[in-house]
Amino acid sequence: MPWVIKRTDTFLKHLKELKNHHELIHALDAKIQRLNVDPEAVGGMLSGTLHGKRSTRLVASYRLIFQVDQPNSIVYLVAVDHRSVVYK
Repeated sequence: MPWVIKRTDTFLKHLKELKNHHELIHALDAKIQRLNVDPEAVGGMLSGTLHGKRSTRLVASYRLIFQVDQPNSIVYLVAVDHRSVVYK
């Protein structure tokens, strides 16, 4: 059964700023398709202030931060941005 993908306001704000980065948008679409099938197999766990969230590489130094709600089969897309700012 496919997972439900939900986008947070922060994610949508970041995405709006990156809408002209076509390679990144294409990579993000492909990653979302993978998250829809098996989010536990994507990315790695984060620690510190982002504990409980996961991160995966998109294009070059861009990262997607997401959170998996296992009991409800929901994946929350938290943020997408350059690695120098997305972890702050």
